[in-house]
Amino acid sequence: MVKLTKKKSAKAASKTKTPKKSFNFQDFRRSFESLDSQNYGSWPTPVKVTVFLLLVGVIAALVYAFPVSSKMDEITAASAEQETLLTEYRDKESKARHLAEYEAQVAQMEKDFNELVNQLPKDTRIPELLEGINMTGVGSNIRFQDISVENEVEQEFFIEQPIRIAALGDYHEFGAFISGLAALPRIITIHDFEVNNPQPTLEEIPQLNLVLQVKTYRSKDADQIPTESSDTPAATDNQGE
Repeated sequence: MVKLTKKKSAKAASKTKTPKKSFNFQDFRRSFESLDSQNYGSWPTPVKVTVFLLLVGVIAALVYAFPVSSKMDEITAASAEQETLLTEYRDKESKARHLAEYEAQVAQMEKDFNELVNQLPKDTRIPELLEGINMTGVGSNIRFQDISVENEVEQEFFIEQPIRIAALGDYHEFGAFISGLAALPRIITIHDFEVNNPQPTLEEIPQLNLVLQVKTYRSKDADQIPTESSDTPAATDNQGE
């Protein structure tokens, strides 16, 4: 009987324990109104924890706003510079890896170019060229309006001689004329090609106006050709139009 009584009294005691007090925001707010600024130790624990967290937050914000944020900018700039340097390094490394091939290609290009320059005649032989153009035009049935020899233009490795041609004919005759010019035993390039129909009509084959400029070339004297130059592609372009 004694044992049962003890168990019942223990259960009754556990039931009569004071329940935990729930958080009350009004009480928490009023605790700030009665703080003693001269005695920080007497502040309630919730107030101490709140003030401590606020101080930590303010310090963290100041630390980030000044030194940390500036360091972040420096890190971002350094990262961008690193990417740029890596790109430059890859480009230079690729060029260095293929340097021997590039040098061989440049040497071959210089050799081919010198061979082409050596194939140019020493003089333009304008009378022979004009006769060839005239014969080609007669064979193509076009009618010349003007053939004028313009001033020579000195390039770095050669001298070019422009010739302006104006003629009348139809499309087929002009096509035959251009093909005939290409077949002449001279280096000739065609530039500024212009064809227009002055009197459009549908009743007959139109007579067209043809205006173009042809260029022939001659080599310079040996003492006029520069020994070194980096503009070789530009001279090649003048013959490739």
